[in-house]
Amino acid sequence: MKKWNWPIARKIKQYYDANGLVKTILYIILILIGLKVVVLNGIIFILNLLGASIEYAPILKSLGIL
Repeated sequence: MKKWNWPIARKIKQYYDANGLVKTILYIILILIGLKVVVLNGIIFILNLLGASIEYAPILKSLGIL
């Protein structure tokens, strides 16, 4: 039987073993937010360079924060 190789899962498990559940959850949230900021905003930026007029932070603008 083939053993699966999941480097991200192993890294998260090592972090969990060293730091506990609460810090691991915060670590995962940090990873997800970082991916959102870098990947999605990067895609929006590139699309805007190509002529699409996509707004940044539409939720914050609808709430009146921006």
